[in-house]
Amino acid sequence: MNGKGSVPRPLGVDRKKFNDEWDRIFGKKEKDNEMWEHNCSKDGLLSIGKGEECSWCGMKESEST
Repeated sequence: MNGKGSVPRPLGVDRKKFNDEWDRIFGKKEKDNEMWEHNCSKDGLLSIGKGEECSWCGMKESEST
């Protein structure tokens, strides 16, 4: 027995439209990918999300040099 929804329907599926809509709904937004690099004194080089502080030392992006 196949799992429900394990295989797409063979007829009537526009793959390009399906993929475009999937990306529109579930794709990552540019803002989600924004990071800043921080050389933490406690844990070394880290990539931290924009607007977030280092969870090890508490430094914020505006304080980094």
